[in-house]
Amino acid sequence: MSKYISIFFLFAIVSVLLFFIFGSVFMGGGNPAVEAVYIFGTIVVLLLSFITSQLFYLIDLFKNR
Repeated sequence: MSKYISIFFLFAIVSVLLFFIFGSVFMGGGNPAVEAVYIFGTIVVLLLSFITSQLFYLIDLFKNR
């Protein structure tokens, strides 16, 4: 189980870092919509990281059968 937790945090941290790096490059500051995009983008990244770790779990579950 710790394998899937580490996969989740690895994907989450890398994705959030890339999101903020590319977000700061492509979006100029000062606009309140930028903060909203960061919030919703971070939520989407975390949900996709969760789905990715669940897919790894399902793949290993079916591989062991």
